[in-house]
Amino acid sequence: MAGPTGEPVGARVEPYPGGAKPTDDRPTAASVAAVYREVLALADCADDDSFFRLGGDSFHASQALAVLAEHHGVRLPLAEMYRDSTPAGVAKSLLELMGRPRPRRSITSLARRRRTWFPLSLSQESFYAMDRATGGAGLFTNVGRLTLRGDVDPQAVRGALADTVRRQPALRTVFGEEGGRPAQRFVEQDSPLIDECDLRTGDGEAALRRRIREQHLRGFDLHAAPPVRFVLARTADDTWTLLTAVHHIVFDGMSQSLLLDEISRAYAHRLGAVPETPAPEFTYADFAYWQRDTLRGERAEEHLRGLAEAVRHTPAPIVGDGSQGKGYTSRIRPFAVDDATVRRLRVRAARHDTTLFVGLVAALLEFAARRGGGTRQLVAVQAANRGLPGTADVIGCFSNTLYVSGEARPMEDPEERLVRTREDVARALRHEEMPLDHALGLLAERGIGRACRPQIGFALQPPRHQTRDLPGGVLEAEYLLQSGDAVDPTTFPFVLELFAEPGGLAGVSHHRLAVWPEGAFAVAEHQLAAVFAYLSGSGRPPATER
Repeated sequence: MAGPTGEPVGARVEPYPGGAKPTDDRPTAASVAAVYREVLALADCADDDSFFRLGGDSFHASQALAVLAEHHGVRLPLAEMYRDSTPAGVAKSLLELMGRPRPRRSITSLARRRRTWFPLSLSQESFYAMDRATGGAGLFTNVGRLTLRGDVDPQAVRGALADTVRRQPALRTVFGEEGGRPAQRFVEQDSPLIDECDLRTGDGEAALRRRIREQHLRGFDLHAAPPVRFVLARTADDTWTLLTAVHHIVFDGMSQSLLLDEISRAYAHRLGAVPETPAPEFTYADFAYWQRDTLRGERAEEHLRGLAEAVRHTPAPIVGDGSQGKGYTSRIRPFAVDDATVRRLRVRAARHDTTLFVGLVAALLEFAARRGGGTRQLVAVQAANRGLPGTADVIGCFSNTLYVSGEARPMEDPEERLVRTREDVARALRHEEMPLDHALGLLAERGIGRACRPQIGFALQPPRHQTRDLPGGVLEAEYLLQSGDAVDPTTFPFVLELFAEPGGLAGVSHHRLAVWPEGAFAVAEHQLAAVFAYLSGSGRPPATER
């Protein structure tokens, strides 16, 4: 039997498997409102104020839910925020969750993680299999560029990197096998791999670009050493550049900001400016055990039923004759949504008590309907999957892909489309904790959804450019994107990845060259931009020609 959040009643595993304990406070509308004020930096918040109308988005909502989970020890799914985001509504949902029975464990994750090896999480299994199949090629490397300006102490930078790796065990993980199955373990490491160089002479910027490209292309031997490396380059007398390269098997989109926080705090501590921050009690080992303990039985069946419903109808192809083509080379191009369109879409979404993210998904469903026709569309979206208490401050591979299935009727009123998509996204988010590839494999064994794959993938990431103040200087960080042609192991004909920027949303599009006829993608991009403008209320209905 399922409860109001879509989670099976009585199937919850005890929260805080890493040992942290919640407070005994009972949630009230006033206490939830206090969290809203903290997260959104507000002077006031009433019991019946909508979180999204107050200016919150999905990122802020995840932060608020993480704080509430730390306070009360229960995990409120983000989907509930889309149902009722008022302090009164969230407090009521929290109380319902706290009243559910929570069975004891015979052995806690805290005890079991003392074993040398522990299992891969279900999400990691896919990365591991693809990495082994490609011989460790650099297909899954996340590269960041951190620029330190001012009175920089390089010795403190080196120490900060060592402190960060010690505090975050995922950054010192090695992989192998135990009992014939893939496994992982945390290793002790005095200092991480740091390649140092001086680029102040000659064409330093060109040399740095070559280093960046090398980091993108160079893979990792997951069995030999932790899949993390750094390049520390002096690029001017008062400037150092730190390149970070981390395999996605231990790193996701939110981990990028966490890594930045860790390095900047550890650097400040090395210089005596701030006290040392305690290491998180929760580790990725706790998450891997929790996931395998939890996603089985009726709880797993509930997720599988939801996904089976989503893939019940195969969406019409958005490209040409629908041929998937052969080859996995994708062309990566810049893509942006201007600030005026973003602001209008955000305001329109807030009017319907939802987020910019939902508005963007609505636009992609509309785009798919105009490209492929049909009434049922399917878009794959990336979700943070950090609702479990303790995960908010932990670097690791938590993110998951969800299938958002919804009716898409060309020429539908944009206001109605937003309301409908809000429900579609909320329904998909109820299954955020179930790794998609794992679930699809289970359904395929039952002959369900074998041929049904979305045509579009979408990710809305944290800001690509961020800054942190340092003692005597500043740290400027940039998540680096590839451009041009690259091997892409996914099967989506079209992927859109966007980041929040001061001038709107900017990012990249990926399209598989084997699928798109010459010149067809440029037409589709223009059509997508027109759909964004239309749903924001600033443009005419775009054409439906393919």
